[in-house]
Amino acid sequence: MKIIHVADTHLGYSAYRKVTQDGINQREYDNYQTFKQFIDYTIQTKPDLILHSGDLYDSVRPTNRAITYSIDQIMRLSKNKIPIIIIAGNHEQPKLKETGHIFSIFDHIEYVHPIYKTEYETHSFTIKKEKITIHAIPQTNTKKDFENNLKKLKKDKTAKYNILVAHGAVTGIKEFKMNEFNELIIPTKTLSKDFDYIALGHYHKYTQLQKNAFYAGSTERYTFTDAKDKKGFIELELNKTNLKTKFIELKTRPMIDTKPIDCTNLPLEKVMTKIKTTIQTIQPKEKTFRIKLKNIPSHTYRGLDFTTIRKLGGEATHYELKADIIKEGETKTKQTSTIDPLENEFQTYIKKQEIKEKTTMLELGLNYIKKIQTRDEGK
Repeated sequence: MKIIHVADTHLGYSAYRKVTQDGINQREYDNYQTFKQFIDYTIQTKPDLILHSGDLYDSVRPTNRAITYSIDQIMRLSKNKIPIIIIAGNHEQPKLKETGHIFSIFDHIEYVHPIYKTEYETHSFTIKKEKITIHAIPQTNTKKDFENNLKKLKKDKTAKYNILVAHGAVTGIKEFKMNEFNELIIPTKTLSKDFDYIALGHYHKYTQLQKNAFYAGSTERYTFTDAKDKKGFIELELNKTNLKTKFIELKTRPMIDTKPIDCTNLPLEKVMTKIKTTIQTIQPKEKTFRIKLKNIPSHTYRGLDFTTIRKLGGEATHYELKADIIKEGETKTKQTSTIDPLENEFQTYIKKQEIKEKTTMLELGLNYIKKIQTRDEGK
């Protein structure tokens, strides 16, 4: 029995100011292309079942483009009679019931099984004359509801195979967290239950937690934390005597987080030479990269030739220059100054404010910034 496990596709995600010739945010477009690679692979290999363990979309209210694209691609699975289970993750879970859930658009598509009503559900399939039961726990609105759902887990003794699909952070000996709003915790003891496979979502790095429990990771790189990680999904073969898994890597836009340049006791000219050499080595065309400056005095930082740096990195999809600045007269205290997109600066600012509607203001502000930046890029 062949099963595909994918997670954290975050359709509708966008970042930075670069746009395509059609005016679409470049990183949003990249994300659609990796999702299409995934769909192409499944149609070519024809697995018996697909498990998507949360965060199909990047937000509660995806754009019309994200919705249309996802339906078009998932309809390809339906037409090829490939069943898919999709559970809701924290990114697409509305805070209020009256908002409605975006997953309702899949309710009447054949072979598509959306699970989003905040309750533990089981779905059984007969595949190659063998019964397999999927135990699915979607995102809930409270931690207590999530814990109650976990308590309801019960192996289906009539099935040959039992698989758990869940979205959340695992804590225990090690932590696999994203530190995001509405992040739910999956206790390590849950992983010890008698499941043939545990398909997890939320943590963006492909990780094997134990013999039968895996995070598939995200299908794209969303932050520089992901720069060195391969992105893709898991293909597994399931039988009663053995579990075989294989990570299938997707082709993604290169993201490079360079080794820090230590600026201690370096003159301005030397720092600029190191920056130029680093960018030239990266060959930045159509890549995303970040250069980090360590222990740079504030007067040296102010003297950097930012015009030259912008020209050297001009063909990149996006670049950042992050500097740990040492203020004059201070030897130990450091300040971080980053040439980041306006979205990052706004996010940092809002997080520091003591306001009741912080999450709402953050979502609205980021949406406005993205609209303005996309408009400006097209001028």
